[in-house]
Amino acid sequence: MDMNEQTLIQHTLKFLAECEYEGLSASAETIAGKLTLPPGQVDQLLQDLREAELLEVDCFELTASGREYALHVLQAHRLYETYLARKTGLPESVWHKLADEREHALSKDDVKKLAEELGHPRFDPHGDPIPTSTGEMPVKRGKSLVEYPANWAGRVVHIEDEPSNLYSRIAEAGITTDTVLRIERRNENEMHIRVEGEAFIFHDTVAAQITVVELEAGETYDDSVERLSSLRIGEKAEIIGMSSLCRGLERNRLLDLGVVPGTVTTAELMNPSGSPVGYRLRGACIALRKQQADHIRIRKVRQ
Repeated sequence: MDMNEQTLIQHTLKFLAECEYEGLSASAETIAGKLTLPPGQVDQLLQDLREAELLEVDCFELTASGREYALHVLQAHRLYETYLARKTGLPESVWHKLADEREHALSKDDVKKLAEELGHPRFDPHGDPIPTSTGEMPVKRGKSLVEYPANWAGRVVHIEDEPSNLYSRIAEAGITTDTVLRIERRNENEMHIRVEGEAFIFHDTVAAQITVVELEAGETYDDSVERLSSLRIGEKAEIIGMSSLCRGLERNRLLDLGVVPGTVTTAELMNPSGSPVGYRLRGACIALRKQQADHIRIRKVRQ
C-alpha cells in the first residue's frame, strides 16, 4: 500500500467517524464529495476498507478496529491544530492543511506525548472535540446559529473550518469559540449580528457554520464590551481581556506589555493610513496594528 492510498484511507475513516459523531448518514457520494474523488476510485477505496475489516460489509459503519483507527487520526489532527495554535505564530489559515499533512505521521506514542504537553485539551481551536486515548469524546452540544431568531444572544462553541471560504468570512469578523454574540435582525437569507460592538451581515450559508449555545443563567449580552480598535484618539478604556484568536507568541508579547484585565489605556497616536495606532500602556506608547487591537476586549471609560 503506497502512501497516497494510505492517506486516502485515513481521510475516509476520519470522515466516517465525523459523520458518526454528528449523526449524519455517509454514502459513496458524500465520500466522493469530501475527498474530491471519482466514483470508481471511491468504490475501490471502500472495497479496500472492507477487505481490511475497517468498514462493515454492505453499509457505511466502521468496525471496532476501523473506529479505533479513525479516532486515532482525528485525535492526531485536532491535537496538532491545537499545538499550532498555542505554540507557534503560524496564521490560522494554514493550521488545517498542516494538520492534514502531519496527522498521518504521528504514532500513538507521539499523540500521547502531544496530549500531555498540551494538558489533554478536550476541544481544538475550532471547538471540535478531541478524542481521548480510549476513544471518548464530549457529548455534542449546541445548535446552528441559523436556527435562532432576531434579538437572541448566545455563545459560540464550534466553528466549522471547511469550506475555507466560508470559514475565512467568520475569522475575518473576529469570531471564535467562546465569542458572545447577538442576532439583531433576520432577513430571508441573512442575519445581522453584533459582536463586541461590531456589526456584521452573514448569509445563512456562513451562519450555518457557527454552532452556539444559550447563555448561562443570569448572563446577558454586554453592549459595553468593545474592541480596542474602536477607541478614538484621546479616548480611554479599561482592558477586560483578549480574544482566544490571540495566541502563542503574540499573546505572550501583549501580556508582557501590560495587556491584562484592569489596565487602563489611551489611544494617543495614529498612522496616517489608520494603522498602527499608538496606545499608552503603563507609561509607554505601544504601536498595535488593527488586527492586534481587534483581539483586545475593552470597556470605554467615560471622561
